[in-house]
Amino acid sequence: MERARKRREGGFSLLEIFVALLILSLGVLFLAMVQMTALTAKAPFSSSIPGTATDLAQEAVDRLIQIPWGELRSSHSDGFQTGAEGVSPAFSRLDEFSGDSVAFQGTTFYRIWRVTPDPEIPNLKTITVWCCWRSGKSSWRQTALVTQRADAGN
Repeated sequence: MERARKRREGGFSLLEIFVALLILSLGVLFLAMVQMTALTAKAPFSSSIPGTATDLAQEAVDRLIQIPWGELRSSHSDGFQTGAEGVSPAFSRLDEFSGDSVAFQGTTFYRIWRVTPDPEIPNLKTITVWCCWRSGKSSWRQTALVTQRADAGN
């Protein structure tokens, strides 16, 4: 009898520890899944439109980089306006004069691009791509990407 009592007081068996770790692991996994679901559900409301605009601007940059050097041109010049801060999109004329437009999840994105040769380096052009959209309050928003491209042929 005393031997059985000492055996019970000796601690946990390996099987009991394994079962406890399995239950704990399943609980942690469940909490991680709940957390990921909550983050995924929240993300589209906080950043999907600016993120989409950046992706669309990058897509336009990638496309413009593939155009042969001699054919690389700006989108329609009436899509731009010049002000004290330099060249920017002419929002009031984007419907008509944008380089192209893309509708995604109920929002229309207008892309325009400007290609300018470098005055000091003859074989270098600066490409600026704007992706513009109207926010829910009808005010214009934009994102811009700038890159430079050299003429590798010269």
